[in-house]
Amino acid sequence: MEDQKTDCSSIISYMGAKGLVCHYQFEEGSSQFVFLDIDKETGGASINSSLSFSTSTYLHLISSSNGLLLLSSFGENQLNYHVFNPFTKQSVTLPPHGITRQVIRSGLAFDGKQYQVVLVHAFKDEENGLGPLPDDIELEIFSSETGAWRNHQPLSLSLNVEVPVCEFPQLNATPLFSNGAIHWEISGRLLVYHVKDDYCEVIELPNVFEDWSWQSTMTYRRCLWESEGRVHYTYTDFDGVHTWNLLKEHEHDVYSHSNVYDREKFRWALVYTIDHKELAKQDPDILYLGNQWEPHNISPFAYVEDSETMYLQLPGIVVAYNTKNRVLQEVCRYKFPGIDFNCCFFYPFIHSNECHQKNASKSLQVGEVVDLPIEKEVNSFTF
Repeated sequence: MEDQKTDCSSIISYMGAKGLVCHYQFEEGSSQFVFLDIDKETGGASINSSLSFSTSTYLHLISSSNGLLLLSSFGENQLNYHVFNPFTKQSVTLPPHGITRQVIRSGLAFDGKQYQVVLVHAFKDEENGLGPLPDDIELEIFSSETGAWRNHQPLSLSLNVEVPVCEFPQLNATPLFSNGAIHWEISGRLLVYHVKDDYCEVIELPNVFEDWSWQSTMTYRRCLWESEGRVHYTYTDFDGVHTWNLLKEHEHDVYSHSNVYDREKFRWALVYTIDHKELAKQDPDILYLGNQWEPHNISPFAYVEDSETMYLQLPGIVVAYNTKNRVLQEVCRYKFPGIDFNCCFFYPFIHSNECHQKNASKSLQVGEVVDLPIEKEVNSFTF
């Protein structure tokens, strides 16, 4: 973009309040990003116009980490990766990574001073027409401290990778940077890269099954999020919306024996299940059991710890569900789908404290709903 910097150290983020970002992808190739401030008490949202922007070219939002965004755009021979600070409107376009293998996941880790961009790629046997092979995973890591890429080959990984020839990033769970590690959902497993210690581990997910395949991940959306310093995994199926807590070894005894988990097999405890019928009873006008409201249309994508609120995307609306008092409220509306765009996705985001305080008076209360602007009402930038 116009204010682009080549010095990686120029990007500074001020970590603070939780928020959301809506990413529109228009059919003619442009993109729009609408930022929402979240009221930590009510769970309501308000548009943050100072952060929202649009681009004339295709731009994909991969992940966020403590106020920074990892974006990708089409290059001549490979994807270009950008680390963008929406508060300062500065970005860094990373140098070419030189990977010839298929990139299957990517993520961003930012500790407040330095950041790392990590690309996960898998070996493909082109001669025999075979897809990625089990255990043949490598990482390509860019550090803002060195300004260069380096290769990392994890040892003793047990990860059976099954990905399509052409991957659709929108179907993946958004990567999570938590407790000094990047977490990816992949092939029914959780791939965890510990940034500081430079090692990987693989953890079986609670909803994995023997015939897990890429096709099975298309139907239901999943998300990773952090609360009370622990990683959570939420997914939806025909029974409801389920949330599991990733336990550390010393945390197993904290939970009641009534929680469903196998300590020897994997490190998860079931936190709660939100029944679809319970959701529908909250507001029949919104969540009617009709053609549009089906389990595969419910996309959990964020959780705000202060208000104990989970955010769910449905066709045309975003709703907030308070997991403590079980109250549902509509947060925002958006056009879905229309002739102007074909994709609309929501992501969690960390706002700056200063930015949140300026917009605090505009935060919406329970029952108030915001309509998201389309294209013409936000600033335009070029990457």
